[in-house]
Amino acid sequence: MDWKDSYDIGVEKIDCQHRQLLVKLNDFFEACTNQQGKDKIEETLKFLKDYTVEHFGSEEQLMKDIDFPELTEHQKTHAEFVQTVLDLEESIKTKGVSVLSTIKLNRTLTDWLINHIHKCDKLIGDCIAAKGNKAV
Repeated sequence: MDWKDSYDIGVEKIDCQHRQLLVKLNDFFEACTNQQGKDKIEETLKFLKDYTVEHFGSEEQLMKDIDFPELTEHQKTHAEFVQTVLDLEESIKTKGVSVLSTIKLNRTLTDWLINHIHKCDKLIGDCIAAKGNKAV
């Protein structure tokens, strides 16, 4: 997947973190294309666990700083994503890596990029723009 300017929310720190996620996602996609997804899945899940702590923390603090009206709902979607990652990790620990687990991670990451970042996170940028960029 290629980064699209429409994914930018207008906050460099957040946009940079989103681009970092896309790079990791593309690494995983490439591994899957080369039948190496099983080898790459645990590394990708570890990255996601670390990434979500840092990124969601940054993003949620920004939302608090700008009095983002949908903060609570946004935090809920973050928590659901973290739980999905943890559930997938637990499944791999108990059942091992499978084609199904690589497909599930692929779908989860693609959905997150397209639906969450492109739609939900974009609202943060819109909120900042509506406030005249004074909040950041």
